[in-house]
Amino acid sequence: MNENHDGFFNQVLRINLTTNEIDTEIIEQNLVKKFLGGRGLGSYFLMKEVPPKTEALEPKNKLIFMNGPLSGTLIPGNNKICVTFKSPLTNTYSYSLCGGHFGPELTYAGYAGMIIEGKAEEPVYLWINNENIEIKPAEHIWGNLIPKSEELLLGELGNDKQIQTALIGPAGEKFVSFACITSGLYREFGRGGCGAVMGSKNLKGIAVRGTKGVFIENKKEMIKLSKRLVNNLRASSGGQIRRKYGTMELVERINGAGFWVTRNFSEGYFDEGYKLEGAQMRENIVSGDRSCFGCPIGCGKWTYMKTEENKELHMEGPEFETVGMLGSNCGISSWKTIMEASKICDTYGFDTINAGGCIGMVMEAFEQGKLTLKDTEGIQMNFGNDQALLKILEKIGKRKGIGNLLAKGIMKAAKELNIEEFAVHVKGQTFPVYDPRGAKAMALTYATSPKGAHHMYATTFGAELGMGNRFEENGKGLLERNHQFSMAIVDSIGICSTMRAGITLPDQANAFSVVTGIKMGVDDLNIAAERIINLERMYNVMIGYTRENDTLPERFLTTPLVKGESKGQIVNLDFLLDDYYNEMGWNSKGIPTSEKLDSLELNEIFNF
Repeated sequence: MNENHDGFFNQVLRINLTTNEIDTEIIEQNLVKKFLGGRGLGSYFLMKEVPPKTEALEPKNKLIFMNGPLSGTLIPGNNKICVTFKSPLTNTYSYSLCGGHFGPELTYAGYAGMIIEGKAEEPVYLWINNENIEIKPAEHIWGNLIPKSEELLLGELGNDKQIQTALIGPAGEKFVSFACITSGLYREFGRGGCGAVMGSKNLKGIAVRGTKGVFIENKKEMIKLSKRLVNNLRASSGGQIRRKYGTMELVERINGAGFWVTRNFSEGYFDEGYKLEGAQMRENIVSGDRSCFGCPIGCGKWTYMKTEENKELHMEGPEFETVGMLGSNCGISSWKTIMEASKICDTYGFDTINAGGCIGMVMEAFEQGKLTLKDTEGIQMNFGNDQALLKILEKIGKRKGIGNLLAKGIMKAAKELNIEEFAVHVKGQTFPVYDPRGAKAMALTYATSPKGAHHMYATTFGAELGMGNRFEENGKGLLERNHQFSMAIVDSIGICSTMRAGITLPDQANAFSVVTGIKMGVDDLNIAAERIINLERMYNVMIGYTRENDTLPERFLTTPLVKGESKGQIVNLDFLLDDYYNEMGWNSKGIPTSEKLDSLELNEIFNF
């Protein structure tokens, strides 16, 4: 293998906003073999460079953007870039992935990733144009919503359509704890508050333009493999349905199975869910399809509608999680309201899932008489109140009134409002849309995710539905482990998880080897995934997190679902955790043993 090629193993940018220093570093080959790229390399650099007890909004925290080795190649769906950071929302290790075009453009500029540290004295943005890198003033862009911010930034750089951006809006500038970093208006580094970390550094945005090639060790094999994988995806039933309906194809399955978030998880079946199914969305508001870079599926949906007030709404999305958390979670089935709500989140730049979780909590507490009109500033916070949803979202984006309180995140807001029994979260991060009482391994996904409740840490619900054993608890520790490995691999090599519909694990190992020249089989990928997951775990262990933090809200443990196909179900979390810890080789407190850390060479690397 050529050790001095230009491509993934070339350079990582290091940008210090305090000193204005810009340097490049080479990624060592052994690190790529051990941590793959993307999420894996992010975990390595965070542990090496950001002490676990660092305050999330202090300059010592870093934003570690890392591509996978497949980024920008012909392998389909090669567009995921990962940012790793200490979270201001959960006070834990965190990471977030973004599709679209930003990651591949960074690859084409010649960089595997970038590490952003320090804090600028005044607002700035980064302009990365191949090897020409500038830290430019952004006072004139600061304070604007996402669309205007992108317009101003691109206008200043000549409106080159190839430039890709990653920006924060007012939510990030004001340190909303679940603020996003937004790329191309509708693609986000979504959960955990990376936008607030970016805002704390006075960094408004990043613009990237690249014109370089991508190194591939075996070009002929790459072309042959890519053609086969594209055909596999186009022929797969999963790829076809995702192409037609996008992520909204999940509504009918999840709601029908009785574990779709409904009125702050007080129920698992939304009676008006049929209005929000993929076919209804396609018929009523979809105007076209959109793909991320290198994707043959195109699950993104352009949407359009004209309201009764003759107002035009157009956007990409909303996606399944957004429709659940701002729709059924709040007792709302109106496409107009959900589109307007999603637009508020997109333009201010904050996570729809955490926002919806906070608002669902307030709505349930209001209906139960635990909050009054005085607490909600005169807003009738009943489930199904469309205008209440929109008003509170605006308040979050502006950090005004009760919105300022909710901007702190669900855990802190619940404590201050004295409504903690209605707060549905793990480690301070709200649940996504899947009620774990209806798919038991998802309880482990939420409880053990290092970044707080997050469905993409291990998407077990599909397997549980397919196997017909979603109510069973035996064997779910192994299922969870295997799915965590699967996600750690795709998140690190840099492909979208949807690609698994036509790209098997052996295919992923083959693609990694063809691109990098590093021979990796399935077992090698799984060992790397296990290393990554254990490293993420150890970061939180060093903060002080143990089994007591791998928990779920009380309602999921003691209150059965009341309707739908999952009626009567609860979660036996202690049994599930014991099973999972055993499969992972961790002790009863959920801490990796020295033997496990030795076997993964983590003690050797980090001296735990």
